[in-house]
Amino acid sequence: MRPSRNHTDRPILITEAPVNADDEFEHRRRRYLLMMTLRAVCIIGAASTFSLSGWVAAGFVAAALVLPWSAVLIANDRPPKQELRFRRFVGAGDRAQRQLTSGQPADGDRAEPPEPRIIDI
Repeated sequence: MRPSRNHTDRPILITEAPVNADDEFEHRRRRYLLMMTLRAVCIIGAASTFSLSGWVAAGFVAAALVLPWSAVLIANDRPPKQELRFRRFVGAGDRAQRQLTSGQPADGDRAEPPEPRIIDI
């Protein structure tokens, strides 16, 4: 049996590290359990309201049919993966030396663009 953790026991997350896989699984398991409990309530509601109103009972049955499908989709949904970002320190002197140029000549060195080649058929 896994020991339960209290919210006060958890350290404050100050990094970009992902959530612990066990905590994420526990959260998804609780969501699934909640949705399936709601499905059981819908089935009981359909059985108890059938004699009062067929439309209300049909609504409960429709919800009971949709909930397992959506519960599985939501329970298996993981948070998106974080993109990898490489951070490195670039000093002020390095930035001026490593600056990329646009490939365009300077204003004084502008040459006329070459004439386009036209092919007549």
